[in-house]
Amino acid sequence: MALFVKICGLCDPTDLEGVLACAPDAIGFVFWPPSPRAVTPERVREWTASWPSEALRVGVFVNASADEVARAADLARLDVIQLHAAGDPSPYRRGDRLLWQVRRLAEGPTMDNNIAAPDAYVLDSATPARPGGTGIPVDWDRAADFVRGANRPVLLAGGLTPANVADAARRVAPWGVDVSSGVEARPGRKDLEKVREFIRQCRAL
Repeated sequence: MALFVKICGLCDPTDLEGVLACAPDAIGFVFWPPSPRAVTPERVREWTASWPSEALRVGVFVNASADEVARAADLARLDVIQLHAAGDPSPYRRGDRLLWQVRRLAEGPTMDNNIAAPDAYVLDSATPARPGGTGIPVDWDRAADFVRGANRPVLLAGGLTPANVADAARRVAPWGVDVSSGVEARPGRKDLEKVREFIRQCRAL
């Protein structure tokens, strides 16, 4: 199966157009105001009014209520909800949108039968100030254990770049990869050459 590729943290319409031309499988928009990559649902709706791509539109949310997420998702016409929130994701499941949940290595995949599993996990690193987009790699050996133990597809995130994504994918064997800072010129602006090379490395596997 081909490696699923998500390019996250798009917050500029010119960057968005350029990244879409590279044909990733998904585009991520961050709806967390403290992030240097934050956007509003209104802007995303404007930018994606004519969506010239089959790429999934993913909204990234941090500790937002289910109602807040639903309103933003409807307004931005999202295909996927990506939650940075612990616990049962079931209240966030509305309609036929996919639901992905961010996990840390220390947490592991959900194994409690009383808690619904998401459609996919996003395995990412974090700092006290930033729940994602840190540019810090996770431990790939432990990440491989997470993938083997998960009952859902896993996207590997955290510190991926065009230079290391192929090695990471071979060692961890995730369903997909998720990159933001690793293909940036600076926080909030993408380097399209890096985006192209990242996707080229993924497609060559």
